[in-house]
Amino acid sequence: DSTVIILLLSTHSLKYFYTALPQSTGLPEFSAVTYLDEEPIYFYDSSSKEVVSRQEWVKGDVDPDFWRRNTQILMATEKVFKVNIDTARDCFNQTKDFLIFDLKNERWIAPVRQGLPTKIKWDANVPQLKANIHYLTHTCIEWLKKYVSYQRRMLQRTVSPQVTLLQKEPSNPVTCHATGFYPNAIMIFWGRDGVEIHDDVVTHLTVSPEDLQKHKYSCTVQHSGDDVVLSANRDSIRRNSRNTQGQYITMVILVMFVIVIGTSSPLHHYRHQQTHKCGNNLKHPVHQYI
Repeated sequence: DSTVIILLLSTHSLKYFYTALPQSTGLPEFSAVTYLDEEPIYFYDSSSKEVVSRQEWVKGDVDPDFWRRNTQILMATEKVFKVNIDTARDCFNQTKDFLIFDLKNERWIAPVRQGLPTKIKWDANVPQLKANIHYLTHTCIEWLKKYVSYQRRMLQRTVSPQVTLLQKEPSNPVTCHATGFYPNAIMIFWGRDGVEIHDDVVTHLTVSPEDLQKHKYSCTVQHSGDDVVLSANRDSIRRNSRNTQGQYITMVILVMFVIVIGTSSPLHHYRHQQTHKCGNNLKHPVHQYI
């Protein structure tokens, strides 16, 4: 007799996103979001100046001083990011990667020439390099394990999908749209006259208006949380008016125009500044340990 042991390994991720914006955008100048397995668990921005939970499960699992400690860390990080975004905007229009930390070779990489002065400056700061390495190889791993342990029950939960049938106008195709489900594995397909259609299976499926009138269509979404079936008829299909669509597009274009103008003007004004001044003035961000 032989024994076969099957190990099922799962992969988890912990990500931190920091965003700094110019004042002209009208949005918070700095924000930080922590993601566990693509779901936000903590949030901070320069308007609230407070780390807040995005998940109920975490509130009772961290130590009482957790929120105050990490709020102080992110307030310090906010100051550094504000200085760096102003410095960068005054020197060049950065549209590509600026600096990348090479953990394997323990150095910074500058994909663009404007980042070389900062790379040289930060590479020379050996204590900070060592701190970066320890943070990535130990601190982050420890917190990832803690969060996964804290969130075990939540990660094993199932959230049923919300299914909607959408159509812009009567002459447009009908789209079956599924959102809000967890875990991410899902099967979605159309049924026509009681027969399943499995061609081109994606989250969004379309059926022409002509076929919708000739046949009885239904959208079926199969998920571990629950199966949802919607019949495609006049009452179940949601439509968007053309006027609302036009107002939305106009608003987006206007906002984007303001942002582009706001970020481009300083570039034109300071385009003759020397690159090395930018690099030497960029500060290293403060580590945050949440």
